[in-house]
Formats: sequence, C-alpha cells, structure tokens
Amino acid sequence: MPTDAQLRGLYRLSYWLTYITLQSIHLVCVDDRTSNLYVLAGSIENLEFQITPDGEVF
Repeated sequence: MPTDAQLRGLYRLSYWLTYITLQSIHLVCVDDRTSNLYVLAGSIENLEFQITPDGEVF
C-alpha cells in the first residue's frame, strides 16, 4: 500500500506527465522489494520513474 507521501508524489508526477508533457502512463505498481512506486510512461514506454516511501521522485 502506497504511503501518503507517495500518493502526493504520484499525483504531481501524473499531472506533469499527462497535462504538461502530454505523455501517457502505462503502468503504476509497487515494488515489493523496495516499497517504491514504479511508473512506466511515454509514447514508447521509455520514461521510468520511482517514488520512494518519503515521496521523492527518481
């Protein structure tokens, strides 16, 4: 289950990807090993992001 900070980070990232850069989001899942949210995006699925439990986006 994502943390509140991860959900806020996911909202900011989703807004930036879909409304600012007009990129589609293909996958959002939780990595059980690290507890990070994993986001796969882009027209050819070439953008990868991870959101840590404290909300940092990498």
